[in-house]
Amino acid sequence: MKIMLLGIGGVGTVVAKHIAGHKATTALTLADMNTARAETLARELPGKPKVDRVDAADGAALAKSIKGHDLVLCAILPRFNQAVMAACLAQKIHYIDLATDASFDELSVDADWKKAGLLAVIGMGEDPGISNVFARWAADRLDEVEEIKIRDGEYSTSDAFPFACLFSTETFIEEAVSPARYFANGKYGEYPAFSNREVYPFPDPIGPLPIYNMSHEEVESLPKYIGKGIKRCDFKLAVPDDARRHLEFLHAIGMTRLDKIRVRGGEVTPLSVLAAVLPQPAEIGGKIKGAASVLVEVEGRKAGKRVRHILWTGLTHDDAFRRQKVTATAFLTGTGAAAGVLAVASGQIKTRGAIPPEALEPEPIMAILSELGLQIRKEEKAIG
Repeated sequence: MKIMLLGIGGVGTVVAKHIAGHKATTALTLADMNTARAETLARELPGKPKVDRVDAADGAALAKSIKGHDLVLCAILPRFNQAVMAACLAQKIHYIDLATDASFDELSVDADWKKAGLLAVIGMGEDPGISNVFARWAADRLDEVEEIKIRDGEYSTSDAFPFACLFSTETFIEEAVSPARYFANGKYGEYPAFSNREVYPFPDPIGPLPIYNMSHEEVESLPKYIGKGIKRCDFKLAVPDDARRHLEFLHAIGMTRLDKIRVRGGEVTPLSVLAAVLPQPAEIGGKIKGAASVLVEVEGRKAGKRVRHILWTGLTHDDAFRRQKVTATAFLTGTGAAAGVLAVASGQIKTRGAIPPEALEPEPIMAILSELGLQIRKEEKAIG
C-alpha cells in the first residue's frame, strides 16, 4: 500500500522506522507542517520516502496531499481527526488515528465507511490501541466477561526536567485534570480528577506505582464492542506524586484552561501556552529514566469457572532510546500504530467500517507487535 504518515513527532518517527522498506509498504510519505524532522528522517530510511508539507487545517491542501495514497495514519492532534477522516473517505483511503477527538464521535460514521468498503481504525496506538487488542484477545477466550481493567504504568525521572509529559502534552494534561469516566452495571459514571488512588504492582521493569482513574477511549468503546455481559470497565494511569502536585497547582492557577484569553492584543489558550513552554515529548528521549507499560486484566467465566487473563508489555526509556532514540511511551505508541498499519496494508485485516481496535481480528496484530520488538506476556489464573 501507499501510506502517508501525517505527523512526524516521536510517535510518527517510530512508525516510519517500523514500516519503511516493509514489503507491505509500496510507497511512504512523511508529512508535517514543519518538514525539518521528516527530511532528516527520510535520509535515514530505506525505500526513499517522500516528504510533504501538510497543513491539516487547510482542507484543499490536505485533500491534494493525501490523493493517491491507500492509507493515512493521522498522528497529529486529535482535533484534526474529523477533517482528515472526511478527506480520506471522500478519496476512498483507509484511515487510522491514535486518539479520539472529544468534540466528534468518530465511530458514528461507521455506516458511511462500511458503505465505501473502507476501514477507519479509531485509536490505534498504545492505549488506546494495544490495550484494546489485548482486551479482545482475552475476551475471545471467555464465555462471559465481567470486568476489564486497563492499567497504564509509565513514569519518568529526570534531573533536567522538573516536569515533562511522556506523550502529547495537551492531551495528557487535559485528561489528568478532567473527571474520569467509568462503566459499572450497565451505566457510565464519573469520578472527580485524581480519584481512587492505589499502588498497583506492575511487573518488571516497572514495579509498584500510584495510579488514578482517568477518562480514556477504552472505557467508552470496550463495553459496547466486547459485549459478553461486561459489568465493569475502567482505566487508571500512573501519576507520580510530584507530577500530581504540579498538575493540581497548574490547574488551580488556570493554566489548564481551554478557553481563549487575550494577551497583549492576541488570543491564546492557557493550556497551549503551557504545552509550548514544557519540554516536548519528542525531545526528551535519552534525558529521562523510567519505563512504560500497558497492562490489561480481563475477568470472566469459561465453562462455568471464573478466570482472569492478564496481558502486558513494556520497556524502559533507556531501552527505547537505544532502539530508536525515543522514549518508551513513544516506542509503545508508535509500535501499536505501526502494527495496525501493517496489518491493514498486508491484507490481514478484512474488517470494514469506522471501528475501535477491539473490533479487529487480534491475532494478526499481536503477531506483528511481536515481530516489531514488543515482548507480550500473558498470564491466566483461576479465581475462586
